[in-house]
Amino acid sequence: MAMAVLRLCILGLALLLIGSCGQQKLDSSGLDSKSIEDAGSTTTTLAVSSTTPNNGSTSVSRTASIVVNFNKSIYFLDSSNDHLLSWSDNRTSTSSAACTSSGSVSYHPILISKDSYSNCLYDNGTMGSSSITIDWDTGLDANTTYKVKVLKESLDGSYKLKDAKDGSGTQLSSDYEFSFTTGS
Repeated sequence: MAMAVLRLCILGLALLLIGSCGQQKLDSSGLDSKSIEDAGSTTTTLAVSSTTPNNGSTSVSRTASIVVNFNKSIYFLDSSNDHLLSWSDNRTSTSSAACTSSGSVSYHPILISKDSYSNCLYDNGTMGSSSITIDWDTGLDANTTYKVKVLKESLDGSYKLKDAKDGSGTQLSSDYEFSFTTGS
């Protein structure tokens, strides 16, 4: 009989351990538990992971590409589920357009400006799996500070920058901005 009670105690302890596997955290509201599957998962929001040139760079080549890298795969999707893969403004100078919801650059995922976004430069862009690259038909102005804004949503509202791997298409949480200054 003592052996049967011991076996039941061991079985009960084993079930208790199996049932409580996972992660437990004690805070002011009590004990919070996660299953084994949930304990190992982390949710990482879509974010800019790096840029070329780096924020605050100086003496940047006037013909350098701008590259924005993300921590996840991305897409720029419109309401019809069409992906914007590239755009080309094919200008022969560094001309610009109004940075407004009705301007020529209103559907772009990135704005580049030398006057705090009153006007935005025409550019040629390509969407990669986890990056956006901007190239120029001509060089940028010498000794000029440019601001670059990665938009979570195009100015005209037609496209949203989203995480391609997330089933819900988690959107970039906020616009991301950096700047650089060209050399002579």
